[in-house]
Amino acid sequence: MTTRKAALVSATPLPRDAYAGHRAAQARHQTMATQHWNQATIHMHQAEHHSDQAHAAQQNGHHQLAEDHRTQFDHHITQMNHHIDQHAHHLHQAELHGAQIPPGHRRSIDELD
Repeated sequence: MTTRKAALVSATPLPRDAYAGHRAAQARHQTMATQHWNQATIHMHQAEHHSDQAHAAQQNGHHQLAEDHRTQFDHHITQMNHHIDQHAHHLHQAELHGAQIPPGHRRSIDELD
């Protein structure tokens, strides 16, 4: 004897999320903003390290070494500022995409998990 199981299938299509593109873009930009913030923080700490090393080298009379550390300090400050600018850009883009989603269609953080 053969038993067949019937699957219940609705002819109604699943509701399409008209704002899926904006949700995805918002999430991407938020992720990128966080990544740039983390990179800016790393460069800030590296700049602080080189500043301390430059000061110590100068105090010990190692003027060329102090200058090398100041050059590295400048590089890390430049990189930090770049990442801060990118962080702000991506936050702004995330906000623009979020603004395209009407209030009644926005999801809370809990719903996204």
